[in-house]
Amino acid sequence: MPSLQGPRRWAYQAWTALPSPVRGVGGTVLRLRAEREVARQPGLDPRARSRLVIGPLNTAGQGERWARAARAVPGCDARAMSVERRSSAGFGFPSDWHLSRAVQVRGMPRHAARVLGTGREPGATHVLAEGARSLLDDPFTRWVTDDLPRLREAGVEAAVLIHGSELRDLHRHAAAYPHSPFRGEWDERWERMQATVERTRSVLGRLEGAEVPVFVTTADMLDHVPGASLLPVTADVDRFTPGAERPMLERDRPVVLHAPSNPRLKGTPVVEEVLTRLQQEGLVVYRRLSGVPHAEMPGFVADADVVVDQVVLGNVGTLAAESMAAGRLVVAHVPDHVRARTPGLPVLEAAPDTLEGVLRDVVAHRDGYRDLAARGPAWAREHHDGRAAARALSPWLGL
Repeated sequence: MPSLQGPRRWAYQAWTALPSPVRGVGGTVLRLRAEREVARQPGLDPRARSRLVIGPLNTAGQGERWARAARAVPGCDARAMSVERRSSAGFGFPSDWHLSRAVQVRGMPRHAARVLGTGREPGATHVLAEGARSLLDDPFTRWVTDDLPRLREAGVEAAVLIHGSELRDLHRHAAAYPHSPFRGEWDERWERMQATVERTRSVLGRLEGAEVPVFVTTADMLDHVPGASLLPVTADVDRFTPGAERPMLERDRPVVLHAPSNPRLKGTPVVEEVLTRLQQEGLVVYRRLSGVPHAEMPGFVADADVVVDQVVLGNVGTLAAESMAAGRLVVAHVPDHVRARTPGLPVLEAAPDTLEGVLRDVVAHRDGYRDLAARGPAWAREHHDGRAAARALSPWLGL
């Protein structure tokens, strides 16, 4: 019996005392309610030659932005899906199809029929599975390999999308990066992350020979996923570019922003130490953001002069793209071999042992760094406004 107390326990006991047919009525009502929830969400355009579903996680809102980018391609319609997490309703990013817990429990057959086109609506022609997770079943316990027979039967092509942590091998990163956060003794969290990597790698191994393309979102991940293609991080560039109109590096004490989504993966302890010291010396104003809704980020980024993204991981993520769009000076660790894949990247290099010297030079010699930051908006628009993502998807979509 569930661990219930008081009125809930009494209600549960009363429900279990009912005859089975009566209890079944309640289950039917809940199922029909979940199916109506699915039906209320927008379907795919039957006129589109390619109909893409991206999911099931909508990590950092990227799925929704890629779907929007794909819809800009003639002949394509796209929907991003997300699922309600067991511990929360999501992370504040919208998606076209959101699967509540009720739908996950009672409405997945109706949702699967929508994707496969086995109901009255046209189905997808392509699905992009984030983290190789299932789009047709429970994404927390099932994988795209479980979906593949039904997808193939319905004529739906599948691809896998890797964001980063689910396949960034911690051992390989530690061996390749002198300042890798994964060096030294591991704790439970690193063990869990590596276990996720091994599990995801196993799923991809089962896809070998199945002609399932794999995409990664940042250039550094090409080291960890051989044969993958780059599907660039996409930002809402138009919401951030007004920040480029604000003067930068003109205040006596430049404002330096650090907004780590994951402090241990950003080198935040070193960033904190350096920026606190520079602030105490009166050289900068240090602002660290945590828990700020994404809708408020354009204002915070625009009010900064410098954005320190990360100094240990080696990638260019969403915040860096948004900050470049706003014309801010972005500081991050991007090793030479990763920069070679993105020539002209307007990001100032810094690692834990060079960050302080780099920032002191920024304060002392501002003109050259203004020029570097000024290249950011055009770069962000060219690489991160969705058009590059659409170009990356188009060959697979047949468009």
